[in-house]
Amino acid sequence: MTPNAQTRETDVLVIGAGPAGAAAGYWCATRGLDTMMLEKKHFPREKTCGDGLTPRAVKQLNDMGLGDSLAKFHRYEGLRATAHGKALELHWPSHPIYPQHGYVVRRRELDQMVAFNAERAGATLLQGHEATTPILENGRLVGATVTDKDNETTFDVRAKYVVIADGANSRFGRALGTSRT
Repeated sequence: MTPNAQTRETDVLVIGAGPAGAAAGYWCATRGLDTMMLEKKHFPREKTCGDGLTPRAVKQLNDMGLGDSLAKFHRYEGLRATAHGKALELHWPSHPIYPQHGYVVRRRELDQMVAFNAERAGATLLQGHEATTPILENGRLVGATVTDKDNETTFDVRAKYVVIADGANSRFGRALGTSRT
């Protein structure tokens, strides 16, 4: 495909700006890479999820400078398992790297927090934009055709690197031949 006037170029194209995509966008931007994140919906958005962040997730978010933002949410020290009329309290184990607590954060708030943090780090966030068609050259993914869902226009984005983080039901990934197993 030959680039045209509607083609944009970037170092990293991130498809999906949920926590995984936005974290990738954050780290790429902080390393000086020109990074564009596409999110097909607008923040804040609802997402079905259990909303619990484990100590491992808390560490990752702390590493991205979001510790103060997390602190306003409900903190928990472990899990409670209940079955057959009995309850068992399971505290998070002591670990040299991970904290001994998690947080409960609604995805509507978490996703926006992480995406906007990536944007503050220098990534470009395009909300209401969906990657619809992969752009391949010699069998290599080099970008995507993007639809601006607000005005139904399309344009191509070409990138050195493409991160596909649009979720478990990834339409874009399926367009590349991947499947859920």
